Amino acid sequence: MTDHYQSIDVPFNYRHTCWFCGEPYFESFGFMPSPNYEHQEHPLMLPCCQECLSSCKSIKVSSLDLLRDRVKEQLHKRYAKHLQIGVNWTKEELEDCEFEGKALEGFRESAWAMFEIAKERVNYQGWPISIDGIPVAGITNVFQFEFDGIFYTGLNHAVQQLALKYGIPQPYLEQVVELVGRSKMAYALRFCKTSYGYSDAQIKASLESLKALLAEEVANDSVAAVNKGAVLSRSFAIKEIKELILYRTQISSYAIQWALEREIDTLQKLADQEDAFFEHFSQDSEVVAFTYFNGLQIYLEKRETDPQWAEQEDPNRELFERF
Repeated sequence: MTDHYQSIDVPFNYRHTCWFCGEPYFESFGFMPSPNYEHQEHPLMLPCCQECLSSCKSIKVSSLDLLRDRVKEQLHKRYAKHLQIGVNWTKEELEDCEFEGKALEGFRESAWAMFEIAKERVNYQGWPISIDGIPVAGITNVFQFEFDGIFYTGLNHAVQQLALKYGIPQPYLEQVVELVGRSKMAYALRFCKTSYGYSDAQIKASLESLKALLAEEVANDSVAAVNKGAVLSRSFAIKEIKELILYRTQISSYAIQWALEREIDTLQKLADQEDAFFEHFSQDSEVVAFTYFNGLQIYLEKRETDPQWAEQEDPNRELFERF
């Protein structure tokens, strides 16, 4: 490896800690993007445990957050059985069960600790990356998806892992999530698990019944839709709004328009109106709605964390000043 490299800053309380999973430090990994869109000149040295170091060596990605996500996905895959314990048991159930035999007694005594260790590793967020006190830009967590206390690298990863955990055909769960929305994952899982069967004909019939149920709920829920923000506070012409790209993500002018018309200028306000957003944009495609929502999250996060950029460089700053 080249003698020229950049070591990230390690806070005192994170000394000897893997940046990816929180386990004890083994060796640093020199990360170079591939392809190198940002023209990084030297490897970025990241503290790793032995397991995460081994994963990093086989991964080629263009950014540090993608490297982190691929490592997390490998940890999910490697410790799937440990994470499954939290699906099948509670801590109290394991403590109260009456297993017989040394092997089963050993499982009862160690299973929950194994689950908690695996959960801590896949959920570990590391610390903000900086070099000589200067933050490294472009690292984001906005695509992560949390369900039942477990963090996944994104919605697709969550669907893949949850389908495996609950024994549901992945394409079936994908279609149900697309119909009900990403914020109703628990509902989607319950619906799939209570289906009469997973043959092609049974899945088709279940999806048709779900569509009819959702259509009925929409028809009977017009008052709730108003309460969730369906009434606009003001109007913004789409031609007034400038599209932009942040961290290689295009921010749709239609998503910005939706936020402006509801006076949404913070991540918290967006979270409060998440259901209304997906209800509005999912009419054509859940994928489009998800893409718009992620872009809007990145945009609002940039405005909140970088006020100088929001006041001087944001091409839509004058529109937000109308609030």
